[in-house]
Amino acid sequence: MAPVRSVSSSFPSLSVDMPADDHPRFRHDPSWSYHQGVAGSMLKAFLRTFTALHMKWPLSLKPHHESDRFVLINPATRECYTGVMVDEAVKPETIGATWYPEPFTRGTSLPDGEYVILHLHGGSYILGDGRSSSCNFMAQTLLEQTPASYMLCPQYRLACNHNGRFPAQLQDALAAYVYLIHTLHISPSQIVLSGDSSGGHLVLALLRYIVNFNRPDLLPAPKCSWAWSPWCDVPAAVDPSAWTHSTNYKTEYIPGSFPAWGARQFLGDLDITPEVEPYVAPIWHPFVVPSPVLVITGGREVLCQDHKRLAQEFQKLPGNETSIDLVVEEKVPHDVLMIGWIMGFKDEARHCATKAGEFLHRVHSSSGSKEADAQM
Repeated sequence: MAPVRSVSSSFPSLSVDMPADDHPRFRHDPSWSYHQGVAGSMLKAFLRTFTALHMKWPLSLKPHHESDRFVLINPATRECYTGVMVDEAVKPETIGATWYPEPFTRGTSLPDGEYVILHLHGGSYILGDGRSSSCNFMAQTLLEQTPASYMLCPQYRLACNHNGRFPAQLQDALAAYVYLIHTLHISPSQIVLSGDSSGGHLVLALLRYIVNFNRPDLLPAPKCSWAWSPWCDVPAAVDPSAWTHSTNYKTEYIPGSFPAWGARQFLGDLDITPEVEPYVAPIWHPFVVPSPVLVITGGREVLCQDHKRLAQEFQKLPGNETSIDLVVEEKVPHDVLMIGWIMGFKDEARHCATKAGEFLHRVHSSSGSKEADAQM
């Protein structure tokens, strides 16, 4: 795999061995090392500065060092965009996407029991692009610990850029999903939908849209989905105090200002109608999922209780009893899959990925049993 680059350069001291005399002031949690505490503090300082300066993460449709692993994805056909997808100000656009570890091309053989992951990156909808600089560790971890052979990370539009408020990201996620099914002809039964943080929020939005669209011939459900530390209520994040008053805030590397700015940019001048609200605040609007969903959270993250509530509310619905599962990795902060390599939680990230792989194996076995029963 290509070495991780630019993001790590923002934290040059993280690769340096930390002194053995751990100072409690930097550890934040008794189970953390000095390295993990300092890395968390540096990450929080970076995100606070990023927010204060209203920096914009640059997006490009040029391949750069991703070379042939970077592909362009055109909008889906017009009939795919209905309901909340239709917006007078925000229109579907061509986006880029990065393949890991190599491109999947039309005609590539994908044996039964192997999968393609469509992963939607996090970053409060204002940061990230799915490229190697930030997603290499995540991709390698998922491909090593699960029965997936390929992963595609779309470079969806960011909310701080032109034409970037909701539903831009949902339009882009849909285009990437349609690209896998109808351009590359990958069976939806071999696609896993995945997303971390705001990407997890986007996973739930796309699943809801698939249900509401109700055209299995055009938008069938994926095999299953993984929601890593999903954002559960974007409108509530506009007020940073809801974040900073959490009992887990001292072990969280994200300052309240970062999701607050992301939420304001994502919502923009959007009218949060009864049709829109379920897409932006899924915790208050559970629905019967079209295929199983695994929610993964960290026991030291601000959103941990929200994730537990989200899973509980979804599980209450008839039809969801066995379709929603929850994994809690106790000692880690938000989105361990993304920041495991930065904060020194690589083992915990791999453990979570292993749990995701086991979940996929169970779904595969369960669907195989149902098919066998149907043939009897």
